[in-house]
Amino acid sequence: MTLSHASSVLQLAVSPAIIISACGLLILSMSNRLGRAIDRARLLSRERPAGAGPRKKNIDEQMSVLIHRCWLIRSAILFCSICILLTAILILALFILTSAEVEAGLIVAIIFCGSIVSLAVALIFFTCDVFLALKAMETEIGGEQEAGGPAPRIS
Repeated sequence: MTLSHASSVLQLAVSPAIIISACGLLILSMSNRLGRAIDRARLLSRERPAGAGPRKKNIDEQMSVLIHRCWLIRSAILFCSICILLTAILILALFILTSAEVEAGLIVAIIFCGSIVSLAVALIFFTCDVFLALKAMETEIGGEQEAGGPAPRIS
């Protein structure tokens, strides 16, 4: 393998590495959101009264939304991780196939498409969580007003 051939192989492998970096940042953001949702669920479970009433009903509704949000975030993290795995396989395949001077464009295209589809699915789940977070906030504010709690402040 010549130096110019080796440098072109490395150039092919570096481009997908950007996807890995971006997915890593997405996973960081998603895991922070997951941690906050779990912390909120733990807090609500401690606040949940034993009997029936509007506060208990509101907390149960919030817990239901939080469980759904955790499922969405977990799924988004899973698909982002699959994207990273496929991209790592893509880099390895590019390096091996180019080094061996084997023409396998279809294999590379399939792996790349799988990686991007996984990323798209992860972003769909992540976006659903963002919208569901707003619903959780509306449920909480609505429940506080029903239970005689403080009205929301508008600045």
